[in-house]
Amino acid sequence: MSSNRKVKEEIITLLLEHSRIIYDVTSDCAVYYTNWSEDFESNKKDLEKKKAKMQLSEEEADELKIQLIQNFSEAEAFNLGAYVDLVLKMDNIINYPLEFVDMLDKIKLEGKYAKEIKKKYHKLLNQVMEMVDILKTAIKNLRDKPELVFENTTTIHEHESEIDRTYRQFLEFIYSNVEDIRTLLRVRDSIVLLEQMADRVHDIADLMRVLLYQ
Repeated sequence: MSSNRKVKEEIITLLLEHSRIIYDVTSDCAVYYTNWSEDFESNKKDLEKKKAKMQLSEEEADELKIQLIQNFSEAEAFNLGAYVDLVLKMDNIINYPLEFVDMLDKIKLEGKYAKEIKKKYHKLLNQVMEMVDILKTAIKNLRDKPELVFENTTTIHEHESEIDRTYRQFLEFIYSNVEDIRTLLRVRDSIVLLEQMADRVHDIADLMRVLLYQ
């Protein structure tokens, strides 16, 4: 195996581990939301534990990023600098679910539209989860079955479009129905985080397509 190929496979293996952490954090975020939506006060202790787990996962991902940068600082010499750029972009994704659960703690949904808003949250989170799952598969295929990566990234692009539609419908609903301005702004800011997270995954998919030709 050439030095270039060996370094590339080692980097992708670390990227795959990083993508698994991103998936775990996103999954924990969805569980956090479910417990929050059922009864925030009753589930407070469980929510605190889940948030602590997410923060530990963020630290683990940060350690992986540092390991990759330290171990492969010479990657540019192998024309593999874009792979290091990829992990830096992936590292940013983890911030969004953490910020989302922090924002949820400040939101109190009451009144006749609370149930509908929770359903819309659930739909948006499920779509983001599916997108992150495909990202994990795409990175595995980048190492094992590169011929499938273009198909994976196309699916990610399709999911991003669906998420954008769900996000816009959610915005339209809260602008039309939520009268309390503080609740309106907090719900809006929370779903902006999920939409931005989907955008970052979309950006990563674009970069992966570039990597296919390196």
